[in-house]
Amino acid sequence: MPHPLPLPLLLPLPATRVRTLALALPLALALALALATPPAHAQPLGALLSFGAPGSDDPMLNGDAEEREALAALEADKPIRARELAEKILKDRPDSFLATWVLSQVFHLEEGRHPRARYLVERAKAMLLGRYGPRPADDAAIWWHKRILESLAEIHGEMEDREGQLAAIDEHDALYFPKLTRNRVWPLMKLGRLDEAIAAATSLLRRDDLVERISGYNGLMAIHDERLDRLESYRWGKQGIEATQERSCILFHNTAQSAMTLFRFAEAEELARKAIRADFNDCPASSYYHLANLYLNQGEFNKSVSAFKKLMRSRIEPRYRPMFDKDNKSVLVEILLSLGKTSEALKLVRDIFEHPDRPGMTSVSLDDIRFASGVQFWLALEQMKRVEEERASARGFWDGFDLKNEARTHGLKQFEVERTLLYLAPRDEILVTNFRPFLRGVRPWTAGWLGRIVGVGLARAALEEARVLDEPQLGAAGHGYYRAVLAELHFHAGEHDDAIAVGEEALELLQPENVLLRMRTAAVVAASLIARGEVANPRAVALLREVLHRYPTAARQLGVRVPATVTHDPGDFAAEVAERLLDSPRLDTDLTSAPFRVHVAGDRQKITACLLTSDGFRLGCGEKVFERPGPDDEDAALACDAFHAGAFSPMVELTSRDINSLDGSTVRANADEVLEGILAPDATKKPEEDE
Repeated sequence: MPHPLPLPLLLPLPATRVRTLALALPLALALALALATPPAHAQPLGALLSFGAPGSDDPMLNGDAEEREALAALEADKPIRARELAEKILKDRPDSFLATWVLSQVFHLEEGRHPRARYLVERAKAMLLGRYGPRPADDAAIWWHKRILESLAEIHGEMEDREGQLAAIDEHDALYFPKLTRNRVWPLMKLGRLDEAIAAATSLLRRDDLVERISGYNGLMAIHDERLDRLESYRWGKQGIEATQERSCILFHNTAQSAMTLFRFAEAEELARKAIRADFNDCPASSYYHLANLYLNQGEFNKSVSAFKKLMRSRIEPRYRPMFDKDNKSVLVEILLSLGKTSEALKLVRDIFEHPDRPGMTSVSLDDIRFASGVQFWLALEQMKRVEEERASARGFWDGFDLKNEARTHGLKQFEVERTLLYLAPRDEILVTNFRPFLRGVRPWTAGWLGRIVGVGLARAALEEARVLDEPQLGAAGHGYYRAVLAELHFHAGEHDDAIAVGEEALELLQPENVLLRMRTAAVVAASLIARGEVANPRAVALLREVLHRYPTAARQLGVRVPATVTHDPGDFAAEVAERLLDSPRLDTDLTSAPFRVHVAGDRQKITACLLTSDGFRLGCGEKVFERPGPDDEDAALACDAFHAGAFSPMVELTSRDINSLDGSTVRANADEVLEGILAPDATKKPEEDE
């Protein structure tokens, strides 16, 4: 069912893998005992390893001492040793069945090298059937044939080859029992054969086997998610949780996703926490993903970062890294963009866009993933343009010219990304679906940007189609969302009267938890009032004050100019900084009387510029310390940069050192130090909530 905010559902771990995890300790002990005594050739392989393989007199299946040691290393979760042994054997004996199998599993399970793994499993299959024929009768050969076909089905599925996956399942089910019905649901759904998928999933609901029941309920959730039916997906998730005695991580995880799509944020949080604590860990990825996105939606930046830190420390099996690595990083991109760390976000999102995840374990398509990452990339470029314009405003002609050139370069890249998004938008109703909140990867608080990307006319038509589909299920909260996005589309079209009217209606309807979208809508209304010349309108001032206090990033993203006067302490350097701020694109300094004020204080050692309300309330400040003062003009420009960074970003910050501590792997189990110190001191006053 869904995964976190590209908002798909997740496929549970394969049953064999879940059981392996549950039996890890006794199996490891059995292997340790077996390896303590050098194996004899006459000893059956199954007896040696205690993992179920029937004994065989065939040397190909029973193996010699080296082959058994390689297989034992694999089963003991020692992939490096297993690979070394298997490669050594294959160098001398390329036709070794057991070494070929071992190497295929290392590539698949431990390294995520799916194409190479598929080749080797196919080779092992050819060796087996070359000796025993297409319908093996020998017990050991049957056992290996079944295991090979299950492995092939998993590899094909994870590579998004659904026809190949079904072919492997069909080959298995034509010969063997029990049938792999639980493995049919996902490929049938992904191929659009929904009636067959429903029949397969429904047949599993009353099975005695817990794994099969979970697969049935999870499959029905995914099918209705594919149909974009929020209520049905949620209903099957709740039934599944009850029918499986609240044991399954994947059912909690995916039902949390469904609750989020229904704007049931408190319930989504509770379900995500239960997924994390579930005793049956059949989740391929962590529900901290949900929590990080949920808290970000609510403007709880400290808690979002805390959940993200735990997400980074959560182990994902190597085989699933190509499916969740970039998706997890997209959470960090959203955090970075929200906190004003634009250049760092841009580096990450470029990689996400150019090297997307595979959709093998999620219910979304590659086009869905590409579209969502493209929108995020476009937004990062847009925000970076704002930053370059701010920096250019504080510098002389030539330095400013270079920065404006950088901004133009970002604009050209935006145009390139727009072409990709316009190509994808009509495919499978991707544009319409991404307007439907939390169903796909475009976040609700950034959906208004689609008007700038695809054009306001096309965006309005798609938004209306999405609204008609959604509002019967979402009620007032959904109506508030759609009015908020429509208000932003009016704003982008320069229709300020409509933006104000629709935006005010949205603010009445939006849930308090929808903080980022509320603040973005408040910024739209305030900016529209100011555009009409109502700079001193109390409503405009109140809304802009709230935005600048809670989520000033929205003002920067939308290009809002804050009406402000600029004052400074006595001193030439403070005066120089104040004079440069008069040209800031974030400030409208032409008014003799304005509702906001920027005050510059300090000297050549430390300068502080703060954005204040008329009554002296401090909204945000930028501080620059000069350990070794340089030329006045260069240092004054740096002071202005600090003001823009501090006044137009929330109080929580990430330092470059914090961000650089990420080693690029979101899945290392031992990454305890990856994000230590990610919060600034002001953000650590509250104790971290136990999640």
